[in-house]
Amino acid sequence: MSENVTVGTDGASMYEGSSGAEIVLAVVAAFLFGLLIRTVSNLMPFKWRGYTPLPFTASMLICGALCGFIISNTTADDYMSEGLKMFESINPSVLFAVFLPALITPSGIGLHLHTVSRVWMKAFALAIPGTMINGILVCLVAKYVFPYSWSWSQSFLLGSILSATDPVSVVSIMRSSGSNPELTTVIEGESLLNDGVAYVMFQIFLGWALGQDVKVGSTIGFVFKASLGGPALGIAFALAVMVWLQILFNDTISEITVTLTAAYSLWILSDEVLSLSAVLAVLFYAVFLGAFGKNHVSARSIKAFNLFWDFVDWVANTLIFFLSGLIIAAEISRKSDSIGGKDWGMAFALYFLLLPIRVVGILLLYPILRFGQYALTLKDMVILSWAGLRGAVGLTLALIVYNSADLLDEQFKILCFFFVAMIAVLTLLIQGTSTSMLLKLLGYTKLTPTEKHILHRSAEMIDQIAHQTVEEEKGAKSLLGPADWDLVNRLTSLDVKGQLESRGTKSKGGGLGTDTEYQTIHERDLMQDLRERLLRVVYSNYKVAFSQEYLTPSEIMALSNSVEKSEDSLKKPLSDWSALRKTFNIGIVLDPPPKATSSFLSRWHYKFKLLSKKTAAFLARREGPLQSLAKRSSVMAVTFICAHAAARRHLKVFVEVELSDLEQSGLIRDSSTLNTTSSMPSAMHYVEEDEIEPYWDATRQEEYFELNKTLAEEMPRHESSSGDLTRERSMSFHRTSSVLSHMATNSLILVDDIRKLLHQVLQESRAEQHEAEMFLKQLRDVDPLELLEARSEIVSVSVLSKESHMLDYLYKLGLLDDKEVQYAQTIVNSRMKKLHGQYHAD
Repeated sequence: MSENVTVGTDGASMYEGSSGAEIVLAVVAAFLFGLLIRTVSNLMPFKWRGYTPLPFTASMLICGALCGFIISNTTADDYMSEGLKMFESINPSVLFAVFLPALITPSGIGLHLHTVSRVWMKAFALAIPGTMINGILVCLVAKYVFPYSWSWSQSFLLGSILSATDPVSVVSIMRSSGSNPELTTVIEGESLLNDGVAYVMFQIFLGWALGQDVKVGSTIGFVFKASLGGPALGIAFALAVMVWLQILFNDTISEITVTLTAAYSLWILSDEVLSLSAVLAVLFYAVFLGAFGKNHVSARSIKAFNLFWDFVDWVANTLIFFLSGLIIAAEISRKSDSIGGKDWGMAFALYFLLLPIRVVGILLLYPILRFGQYALTLKDMVILSWAGLRGAVGLTLALIVYNSADLLDEQFKILCFFFVAMIAVLTLLIQGTSTSMLLKLLGYTKLTPTEKHILHRSAEMIDQIAHQTVEEEKGAKSLLGPADWDLVNRLTSLDVKGQLESRGTKSKGGGLGTDTEYQTIHERDLMQDLRERLLRVVYSNYKVAFSQEYLTPSEIMALSNSVEKSEDSLKKPLSDWSALRKTFNIGIVLDPPPKATSSFLSRWHYKFKLLSKKTAAFLARREGPLQSLAKRSSVMAVTFICAHAAARRHLKVFVEVELSDLEQSGLIRDSSTLNTTSSMPSAMHYVEEDEIEPYWDATRQEEYFELNKTLAEEMPRHESSSGDLTRERSMSFHRTSSVLSHMATNSLILVDDIRKLLHQVLQESRAEQHEAEMFLKQLRDVDPLELLEARSEIVSVSVLSKESHMLDYLYKLGLLDDKEVQYAQTIVNSRMKKLHGQYHAD
């Protein structure tokens, strides 16, 4: 890009004789504005926060614009003014190189692989043909509507700049409001992809506008080179980073640095050296790293890793939108003599035409958007149309045109920048600020009756835990003596239920989620809900095992994907084992043993195959691939068995807590009150009790399990900490209970029928577990030494983890100093790293 454009040197003179402190001061000023906005937001009462439609990015744009108007209309030469002027005159190519990797990488890493795999076709349709459609339609407006007699090259150049969307504020609002995650992923995926498409289009039409000979063959070759070479290079960088992360172990600083360095190295290599699409290269690097490489970050480093990239994202958005407002205000003020009333009118006309242009593009792609599992509805199309904001990318491209010394038409450069700047401001201030209102109008943020019941049940749980904690403290001895319990109640009484009702969650019938409201909605049936809850507890167990370093990145990915694939077909029996089994690409294919009624030849054929597999396993023992794959499969099978056993125990307690509460309150009736007989056994005897315990530390899950047991038995005391009741698990429980209440209180189903459905789900889980146990048995028959090694390594990981935790504990007590604990931890880490090097061999 830089070889095609000659950037003016007007702003370069500002740096002469400067120490550079001025521009640092300008950056500090941007951060101060960002902190001020966040501070005001934090000081604002919680109930008012939903009524402040101005998003953070729009606020930063306004702050930057105010500073831009000030510096362009004053002659002050103080540090702050000079710093803002230097910041405003920064080279647009530098803007791309500095800010684009910082904006793209966090977004790409944060995308959820399973959701992306379901909506990628929609995102690609909007990003490639959709961007081209937008660019062509804007070009036609510039050519035939604008009264400037622009050439086709100039019209296409403006169309390519305005074809890219930047809905960062819309995505932020949708995430904070809990809107449809699939729709949010489509919007964000389109934005990330169409930046690269628009950049390629911009390079082609800029060369045409500069008078270069643009041929069809060379253009097609350039498009394929930039569009395919960039993603390929990005994936290659991601693979290299994954290998590097495997070498680094529990080295948080190095693990973060390698991902950051790779992003900027990739941008420079693809843009400046190889002339590829740097935007697509960094995007595919980030998506691939988030999908497959993030699990390679050490368990102890993952929290810092996520916080770092969240911080990078905030810094980049703070600076780029402040700078955008600064540049827009300063340049428009300087060129105010060249911009007349007609130009202002055309800017507003272009803004009002962009929305129907966006709608036309989406309607043309509607057959694709409504196709697939996550089909977009008409309401989704409305949000999708309204999310077509323009922002930092388009503004930077317009600055490249504005600062190009090779373009002879000065008026076109001024108007091009003016139109793009006005569109960015108007879309951000109008569409960005009204998105939350539109989401509410279309019902995306409205609480359904089920959600109201969830909040009601959660409020009751919080009240119970608070009362229980106060009662425990009353019985505790203290050197300070007794407390003023009336004061404690005043200070700690949250009145959650009252707050929920005051915020509009109370229904007209006087309760939260009344029967009348439940009759008006179509909920998933209880069977699907129970399956989903069980799978989520299974998934939670997988994450705990991975966080304690028992699972490799490839193993946790395979286990997680099996849960997500089963969640996609909740109308069918549980199928996560069959999905997991397909990932065991081991050289020894374990066939099920023949039935007793099979022929003599079939039984001997199976025995011969089993003997050959044992022989192959023995010969390959020192080779590596076979035994490592068999070991990997055995570890995942054991993890699957343990997670399902734990999930069944939890689900039984969850359901029984709710049913016992509803029975005591008289809201539901069991079969005995109707003089009917039930073939189902009594509660808690659905299937044989599982004695399998997780090999990882399941303390947090078991404490939660015991807490719900306590609530069911209405015991006045419990030793578990209320902090262990995490929001995710408590909401999962209450979401299940809400459907139970919905079905039971409306006489749609009897208690025994609920237990019958629960029994069926538990049996499905037991059947899946049985398949995994049979697989494990076959593995043991083929090569028992592999399972012996797998068990030995699991125990070693457990012992080393406990040793590490004990060292931390002794250090916190003051029994070990820095030098002593560092020496001991180094030994533990080196042994853990060596063990992981063997254990993680794929």
